[in-house]
Amino acid sequence: MPNAVPVTVHGAHNQIALAPHNSSEVVPASSGSRKGLLKPRRHVTPGPPSSPEIVEMNESIISLLLKLHSLLSGAPDSYNPDESSSNNSANQSPDSRIGDGPHFIGMLLRRISALDPLCKDDVKQTRCRLWPQAKVHDDEDQRQKDAKEKERKQRAKERQQKVMEQFASQQKIFLDNIQEKDDEDLAGMDCTEEQRPTLSASMPKYQCVICGQLTHSTAAEPMGVVVLLQSTSVLGHKRRLTDRPVLPTSEEERQNLWRDDTLASHFDRRMEELSRQFDALLWQLTVNLGWEGGIYVQTCGHHLHLQCLSSYLNSLRSQQRQQNLSVERGEYLCPVCRQLSNSVLPLSPQLGECSAVVRSQPANLDSLAIEIIRLLNEIKCAPDDSSLGEALGKAMEDMTNSTYHKFKQRSRAPTSHSVFLFVTSIARTNLEVELVQKGNSLVTCASSCGFASGSASWTADSGLGAASGSVSGTDTVLIDNIPVPLTSKRSCIVPLLHVLAVHSRILLSWPVWHTFEQLAGVWLEPREPLALTPYEREVPLLLQDPTALLIQFILLLPLHVDQSIFSCIVKVLYNLLYVQVAMQLSCHMTDAERAKWHASQFGQLSSHEGMMSLDSVMALIIGLLEQTHLYQLEDQNCSVRETGTNMVVSQAERERVEMKIQELCLPFLRIVALLRHHLYNQNLPDITSPESEFVGLVYYLELVTEGMDLNRFNAAVALNWPASGSETGQSWCGELVVFVNLSQISAHNILIDHHITWHRPRLLRLPHLYDTIFQYYHRKQCNQCHSVPREISICLLCGTVVCLKESCCKQSNVCEAVQHSIDCGGGTGIFLVVTSSCIIVIRDKRACLWGCVYLDSFGEEDRDLKRGKPLYLSRSRYWLLEQQWLSIRFDHTVRKWIWHRDGL
Repeated sequence: MPNAVPVTVHGAHNQIALAPHNSSEVVPASSGSRKGLLKPRRHVTPGPPSSPEIVEMNESIISLLLKLHSLLSGAPDSYNPDESSSNNSANQSPDSRIGDGPHFIGMLLRRISALDPLCKDDVKQTRCRLWPQAKVHDDEDQRQKDAKEKERKQRAKERQQKVMEQFASQQKIFLDNIQEKDDEDLAGMDCTEEQRPTLSASMPKYQCVICGQLTHSTAAEPMGVVVLLQSTSVLGHKRRLTDRPVLPTSEEERQNLWRDDTLASHFDRRMEELSRQFDALLWQLTVNLGWEGGIYVQTCGHHLHLQCLSSYLNSLRSQQRQQNLSVERGEYLCPVCRQLSNSVLPLSPQLGECSAVVRSQPANLDSLAIEIIRLLNEIKCAPDDSSLGEALGKAMEDMTNSTYHKFKQRSRAPTSHSVFLFVTSIARTNLEVELVQKGNSLVTCASSCGFASGSASWTADSGLGAASGSVSGTDTVLIDNIPVPLTSKRSCIVPLLHVLAVHSRILLSWPVWHTFEQLAGVWLEPREPLALTPYEREVPLLLQDPTALLIQFILLLPLHVDQSIFSCIVKVLYNLLYVQVAMQLSCHMTDAERAKWHASQFGQLSSHEGMMSLDSVMALIIGLLEQTHLYQLEDQNCSVRETGTNMVVSQAERERVEMKIQELCLPFLRIVALLRHHLYNQNLPDITSPESEFVGLVYYLELVTEGMDLNRFNAAVALNWPASGSETGQSWCGELVVFVNLSQISAHNILIDHHITWHRPRLLRLPHLYDTIFQYYHRKQCNQCHSVPREISICLLCGTVVCLKESCCKQSNVCEAVQHSIDCGGGTGIFLVVTSSCIIVIRDKRACLWGCVYLDSFGEEDRDLKRGKPLYLSRSRYWLLEQQWLSIRFDHTVRKWIWHRDGL
């Protein structure tokens, strides 16, 4: 720009050359202009050049910046170098690129001051020269501010010191009271003076999430863990078949859908058979309920005082509006994680005292069995009137009210036996559900072998397509080759077992120690040669459930017994299980096959080692049961026994029977392993393949302690007999022979299906195209009213068609969908609405619109089928729906619930 005059600086003063009026220079636009950041000056005809005009400003760069800061701020002496940093830090960052004119000028002045101390002094001197009076006032104001701040800090320090002294005094009083109560609790325990410091140190402390105190749980002031109690029938949907059941889309597929091929229907038939043949007060002690309408307990892991919870619930009741909560039924949100909860499990002061109540010195199996019989014979439990006892009763009452009346008991009138069956079944349900959530096995490796050993993998399941991966013990699974994390949940098995154990001991009114005597084959007192008063209609041991007996013994014995006593119980029950499985397999053999097994170990039954191999066990069983007509019901055409070289069991047949025995024994070993894991805080074994699961669990449970070659390993090496195995086995089989002679058909029906391999419960397999479902169901009639519903819905658990929101199928003012969710899912129902392609989930008194599992080619939903685009099954969404059903976490994962008021 030739006509521009440069700026010259002389000394401390600047001389600014102004551009002439006829210049064509482009200059910055004014701040009020809306036409852009830059605008050209008007052009004037250039004239002859003139000499530059000099204007004396008598200003420096620093003074100009200070004046410009004051001008833009609208106040004199607006820039204070001592307070600018603190003021900017309170509002925004000093180096922020966002601000007004004073902000950026202040940034420049601070940067100049930071270059050199002389520059900073020059800024202060220039400020004092421009505003000499302001400096004096600022210094005086600063002194007043400093005095006020010092006085304020002194008063705050005095108040803080007073509060700390008061808090220390209250804490000292509180700790003294806690110490006195702990001394009283320890004085009541059966322990020596040397053990008391150890017990007090082992008692855990819990932090209340309401008051924040970290204290022990005592009988006078108990603490509890926040839990959610729910009714579920997930276990009842286990099936024998390996393949996933198919949602019928034709009449042929509907006829092939077996609704009786479930664990719930099998258990109903078994219960009916037992009730016809045995006394109701006796057969109820040999099984477990909970397959339908069982109570599942889950926790978020937070603790609170029971008194604090009472105050918290009172405050919730006083509020005008509740966010979808039923406080009258005990529902509340956890104060920390806001998860739905409806009860609390009291924490006993003895929960942290591992192996402190009962100590057993290492001994042989016979002496351990005698010790267990003595403990069972000395069970005495009186009702507890303390705060802890009231809390235990309230927790049991909440569990009773959490399920429906039809699932609570199977007898007409409640008795101590029926209530005991209900209590023990709660523990069985929680262990079984945990096993299902681990993939129905304890295999810990993530592989593509499927959810369980012998089951169809996800890859082979056409209902889920390419989704693959095992969820048993893994942190992630693969869905469409994408790893999906599995959320780990906190366990509350030990506090739950304590609550159940207290009520089990109160209900005990029969000689449970007599059952263990028969199991172990040892007797606390010598038996009389003749039994004058035999038990009538008592269930033989070979027809009882070993897992149910295990849970009974664990709940009736002290909760923290020595691990050797636990192992002794497991060994005795494993012997019973092995003989039961061998007897069941013998019922499925032909007469010729049984003859081979009977001849393989003939003449060795009298020795002590006679029950230590598969051949000897089979020979004993077949030899005793052949005296009855039990086998003739299975094989009507009995062939003549073969002789000579053909009377030898082949190696292939022996391996087939051995593998079947291991397969049928695995469910019991898995439950025992979970129970040991929770009671003694021991990590589960690292099992890398389904083939090694039986071996890993046998060594983990100490059924086998010596190392051996896998070629010599079999299920019989885990047998451990406290007494003579032959005598004990003959005693068991003798009881069964008496029952078989009385009722051959019933004995046969119970024996052939005593132990079954149940596969993991799953939802129905859906077709890939939604049009297949729509074409078959949109004009389908209801099975009850025989009319076509306006919103026809399909249960994804069993395939039943229900009328949604219709009054035609009401029962006792309850609509069909709600009633079906109770009958089929124990309060949980998953329905596919055919006319809208949406999934509706019913949970107890609530319902929600879960979403759609059928999407278009762009991955979008088409609710109410308004767009009419082809819909395809979303494998990932359907997998997520199934996982929320199996983990029983609809209440935690879904937020938008409504009260259905029995109108669905």
